[in-house]
Formats: sequence, structure tokens, C-alpha cells
Amino acid sequence: MPDTAKFTLDLTTVEGTPAQEPDCFVSFMRTDGSTAAQARSVAFPGPRTFIVPAFPQEKNLICLIKPSLYQVVQSGFFNPTGEIRQSVTAIRLADKWTPEFLPLEQLPTPRFTPFLDIVDKSTTVDVKHGRDLGNLADAFDELGGNQERLAKMALLNLYAVLSDEKDPIGATSWFKFVQQFVRIDQERFVAETDPELFTIVKTILDNLSAFSGRGFFTELSAAQHLENFPERYKITADLITVKVRYEQGNLQLTMAQASSGGKAVTLLDCDMDEHSNLIEHLGDLFIHPFTGGTSPVDMHEYIKHHDPEVELGYDLAAETE
Repeated sequence: MPDTAKFTLDLTTVEGTPAQEPDCFVSFMRTDGSTAAQARSVAFPGPRTFIVPAFPQEKNLICLIKPSLYQVVQSGFFNPTGEIRQSVTAIRLADKWTPEFLPLEQLPTPRFTPFLDIVDKSTTVDVKHGRDLGNLADAFDELGGNQERLAKMALLNLYAVLSDEKDPIGATSWFKFVQQFVRIDQERFVAETDPELFTIVKTILDNLSAFSGRGFFTELSAAQHLENFPERYKITADLITVKVRYEQGNLQLTMAQASSGGKAVTLLDCDMDEHSNLIEHLGDLFIHPFTGGTSPVDMHEYIKHHDPEVELGYDLAAETE
């Protein structure tokens, strides 16, 4: 038997396109953690072929890929015999990619028609722990700095999911309940909504056992979300919150009844984060690095993996030194 085998690796993005990676470290690890073979400064797109010790001298190897622009990922275990070819999905590193946004007036219709309508109606908007934006339509193209770029990405990410997913009672797009945005940040937006959305969320919570099979669940207390609502609103009742597992991530809808200027309003704090089942959806043994708050770059990856053709209103460009 030959004493070497060939392992060919394809590195692809969540969109299914070849990954552009300039400086990747690739190693082949044994089950005891020792190294059977390795290669430095490997560039993609590939495919790239590596020579590894063959079975029976080696068995149960795993290919560990450490890119510079993507998160660490590994193949499944394999016995090195003959020629092996595997493709793995590369997940972008949040701090290595910069969003490039379409101008507001160039967002494609009809996809963004509802979004543009609500942006026009959003005249008193701020960034959480940031500045007052006032009219969102006027400020949208001028949002700058890391905090505001991340908030803009999160807003567009959430619009995509709320547009494509529907409430389980009336089968209505979640976004159709939004009336105006009042706050944005890198994980959420806060909006005034149609009171019917409060009724829908309460119905789900009151009948959670019936909706749990469709991915709905809740958390012990929604009180931690109080700080997300702008100070000009006086909350008049306890918050209610529900989460639902979508392939794009956990979507959370936290509802508040409030008053502002003597007017009764219904508020939505909408955010999204990752959940463990997403790793299974990716198909590769992605080494999950999430800590703390969710980056909108991470959510971009899950949304695009779910639907590579979805229009988000921005692209990601790799940062150059």
C-alpha cells in the first residue's frame, strides 16, 4: 500500500462561493491531539491538496483549518486512504469584515418597499448609548463609526428575517406590524407597533405548549429588556417576551405597553442571536466562538447560509492591513 494519501480541501463561504483567504494554517490532527502533517500560508480559493501519511500508519485524522479572515473550522474524522476531498464552510470573523451599504434610495424594490415606508415614518430615532438621529431617512446614509455601522447592519438583518418569517396565528409577515423605528443598536431595534402584535405574542405565551413544537419558547423574566426602551416612554404594564428558533437564529419579540405624550403606544424590542442547532445546519464542525453580545456579522452568516440569495442591503468586504 502507498505510504501517503492525498487530501483535497475546498473552503467555501456561507453563500456557497469560494472563500477568499490569503493566509491559512492547515493541520492534520490525530485523536490524541498530536500533529500528523501541517501547512502554513495556504491561500484560497482552492482546491488545495495536501499529502498526509496513509492508513494504516495513520487513521482517524481530522483537518483543522485556521484562516486569517474566517473562524476556525475542522473537517470530520477520516481514514487517509487514496484520495479524499472535503469541502468546509468558512464563517467570517466579525472583526475582519466591513459592511458596504447600498444608499437608502438604491435599496431594491419591491423587497425593501415596506422598509422604506417605515424609515420615512421614523422621525424620532436614537442609537442605544449613542446619539440622537432624529429623522432616520435623513440619517441613514450618514451613519458612521463602528457603533452606528453595526446598528445599521442589525436593522437590515432583522428586517430580512421579519419580512421572510410569519406569525403563527395569522400567517402575517412579522414586519407588517411595525409602525416606526425609535431606537437601533448592534443587536436590536425598538419600534412602535400595531397593538395586534402584543395580542399575538400574549396568545403564544398563554398557549406555549401548543406553540413549542414550532420553535417558540420564553425566558424567566423580560425585565432585563426595560433598559432597551427610550426614556421618553413610560412603561405601563409588565413586559412580555417570546423567542422562536428560526434557521437564521433565535428571534426574540419583547413587547411593552407604554404611554408617550399622553398617547398609549405598543412597543417592540426585537433582537436576534444564535442557537446551538445552527451549528448542525452548517454541516461542518464549526468551532463555536460566541461570547457576549452577538455581532451582526455573525447573524449575516446565518441568514445567508439559510438563503444565499437574500438581499440584505449591504455586502461584507475583508479588511486589509
